[in-house]
Formats: sequence, C-alpha cells, structure tokens
Amino acid sequence: MLAVIDIGSNSVRLVVFENATRNPVTLFNEKAICAIGRNMVSTGKLDTAGMTMALATLRRFRAVLSGMGVKDVHVVATAAARDARNGPAFVRRAQEACGRRVRVLTGPEEAELAALGVVCGLPDADGLVGDLGGGSLELTAVKDGRLGKGVTLPFGPLRLIDAARGRLDRARGMVDEALMAMPGVEKFKGRDLYAVGGVWRNIARLHMARTGYPLNVLHGYEMTRVEVLRIAEFVMSQSQRTLERMAGVPKRRAESLPFGALVLDRVMRLAQLDRVIVSGYGVREGVLFKTLPAALRGEDPLLAAAGDTAERFGRRSAQVDEIEAFTAPLFEGAETPELLRQRRAACMLSDSAWRQHPDYRAELSFNYLLQAQIAGIRHRARSYLALTLWHRYGGDARSHVIAPIERLAGLEIALRAERMGRALRLGYVLAGSARGLGTDFTLKLEPHTLVLSIARRRADIRGETVDKRLEELATSFAREARIVVRR
Repeated sequence: MLAVIDIGSNSVRLVVFENATRNPVTLFNEKAICAIGRNMVSTGKLDTAGMTMALATLRRFRAVLSGMGVKDVHVVATAAARDARNGPAFVRRAQEACGRRVRVLTGPEEAELAALGVVCGLPDADGLVGDLGGGSLELTAVKDGRLGKGVTLPFGPLRLIDAARGRLDRARGMVDEALMAMPGVEKFKGRDLYAVGGVWRNIARLHMARTGYPLNVLHGYEMTRVEVLRIAEFVMSQSQRTLERMAGVPKRRAESLPFGALVLDRVMRLAQLDRVIVSGYGVREGVLFKTLPAALRGEDPLLAAAGDTAERFGRRSAQVDEIEAFTAPLFEGAETPELLRQRRAACMLSDSAWRQHPDYRAELSFNYLLQAQIAGIRHRARSYLALTLWHRYGGDARSHVIAPIERLAGLEIALRAERMGRALRLGYVLAGSARGLGTDFTLKLEPHTLVLSIARRRADIRGETVDKRLEELATSFAREARIVVRR
C-alpha cells in the first residue's frame, strides 16, 4: 500500500492506494474542507481556525494509517503553506500531527505532479492541464505523455475571494490581466483543457445533474466549449445560499464555486480552448505515478486494469490471445489502434463474471464496468466495454437498463459492442475457457454470410446452442449464418 496526504489551501485529503501499479486502485479516500488559505491575501497568514481543523484532520489520518498498517506515506503541502508567513511554523506542527515529513511543493513541482496525475489517468492527453486549488492555478502543457514547463498563478478561489473582496467583476480583471500576459497561451487554441481540482469537479457534477447525464463518473467526463461557458455563467449567477441547496455541492465549497467558474470561463475564452475533459486524477496520483519504475509507467492503464480484473475474477485457463484472434476477422479493416485496444480489453474482461449467478451476470458485469476504478478510459469507451459484457452474458438487447448508456455511446459504438459481446458469447460456448479459439474455430465475414469454420477433430461441438448463438451474431451483422467443417 502507498498513501498520499495532500495539504491544500482549501482541503486536506488522504488517499491510500492498494498498490503502486499502473492502474491506481483506491482503498481509502477522505477529505476535510479546512480552508487554511482563507483571507491569506489580506492577512499574509494561514487561517487560525483552518489550521486547527487541518491539524486535527492530520492526527485522524495518522490514526487511520496506523490502523491500516500503511508504511509508505508521502505528505505534500501546496500553495497556502508555501506562501503564508506562518507557513513554516504550520508545517512543523503538521509534521508533528501526522508523524511524517511534510514536503512543501514549489509552484513548478505542484504543476508537474498535477500533470503527471493527468497522464496517469489519461495517457493520450493533449492540451493544457489546469489544476485549480484553493490558493493557486497551475497550468502545464501536455502531449504524448510529455510535459511542458508549468506555470503557477495566484488564482485559487480562496485567494481570489480575498484579493477581490468577494467581487467577481474585480476578480475577472485580475485573471484576465495575468492570462493575457502568459507567454504561449495562443498555442492552445482548439485544444483541450484537462480540469483538475475539487471546485472544477463540482462544476462538472452540476453540469451532469442539469443535463441528466446517465453515467455518474467524473473521470473522463467531457464538456464542449459552449457547455463549459454556459455552466460557468450559471454558477457565477447563483448566490452562495442557492448553491448550498443544490445536490452534490458541499456547503463549504459553495462560496468558492462562482470564483472557480470565473477562472474556468476566462481560461477557456482567453486560451480559446475547445473542450474540457475532467480528470479524476491529480497531484496525489502524480505522486504515485512518479514513484513507478519506467517500465510500469509505460504500460497501458486500461489493459493493466483489465488484466488485474481478469486475474482476480476470471478463470486462469481463459486465453486472451485466442479470444482476440477469434474475434479479429469480424472487425478487420475497420479497427483503429484505439478500437483494437478496447477490443483487447473486452477480451481480457470477457470471463470476469463466471462466478456470479447466471441470471445476474449481464447486469453485474455491466454495472461493474460502468463504475469500476479504471484509468486510461473515457466515457464512450467505458460504455462500449459495459455494453459488450452485457451482450456477452446474454442481456436483453431491448432492456431499459442499457438504453441510457446506448444513447451515450451512440449507435456505432453500441452496435460494435453488441457484435463483440455476441462473438464472445459464441466463443465461450464453442471452446469453454477459450481453448482453440482462432485455430480450431474461426470466423469469416463474407458479403452475405457469416461463416464459422470448425476443425474436423472438434466437429462434435456443434449443437443447438452453437447454432443459436451463431445465428444471433450473424443477425447483428445482417448476414446469414453458415457452419463448415474443415479437414
């Protein structure tokens, strides 16, 4: 186990990761909104009440870690502890409270760790990582897993509230002046903003609620430029009391939300960004990612997660390469590297519900894939995997359970998932735990026919169940089913 305690300007959080692996799985995750950075601009010091609460929280976290037996613990502090006059004194007390050394991150270090967290969770990230904490905004360019030089700006909501005396119009001028002076901001035109930080995640959650979004997972959630500007304007127009009454908005966040929305609005407009992608991973995952050996960093997080799931819940005799070879002819010529990656993940997950009751395998595996802690995946790909497992375990194609996720995925992805799921369903009835798929049993997609070829020595495997599942698969391709036995 590896733990990270993050002492931020607004919140103090503990995350305990199960292992230092490419797909971080959280065993424990707790935060307290302490607001140690409140009124820091006007006083130059950390807030007394906030420090008291933070120290009590750190003592609790120390007890939790002791109870869990966690030895590998990393403690970091960010903007408020870094900039306040009484920051060093607070850090000393924090070290006593948690029983470990507290590393006060510089602005560039904080930016780097936030960007590494995004790369950990979304390795194909291409654009601008924005980490909005209570006391600062870190901006870092990212492309192909490589990071640009991070920039730190004093625009965390707590600091803006203090500096602008609670006035959004004054805060807007401060943010605009600094962003327009930032060199290279024009290079991000048309690219994506990867949003990190509790305030921005709360704004995304509000957008989910207002649009009736069917998947309650923040990591990988996308908003277009128009959607971002609209939700930001909505949040900025609400009073603190109104925000406090909204579902999903913690009362201690309500004061910060309009200022976080302002920063989001100005970054989107002035950098001319096209889309926001929410990252559920940030500084804490960046700390973990930085501890990994280079070989582990280079792994595909989706395939690492799928492999881990297969190891835990699948039958050891299942052969992923054979399943992949069996299904490949169905998608030949229509598969990008990303689609092949998703299909391989589906193959790895295809036997993960075998221990469950047959009547519930479809629903259980569908819900698991929608909600599982999986890095390296966005929502449409997650929907594809969930729908594939639904069909693999014989779920009703017309069920109301999957309808919202089919709409989210879109017709093309939903159909691809149905075809893949039915291919897996056929494959397992042919070969039990996948033995001989792609060799003794092969598929060929012809203009009007889907042909299943069976090696003569395995010909006795034919039967009503095989015929039925081949027919279902052929129907999904609008073709007739045919079986041939080869020598």
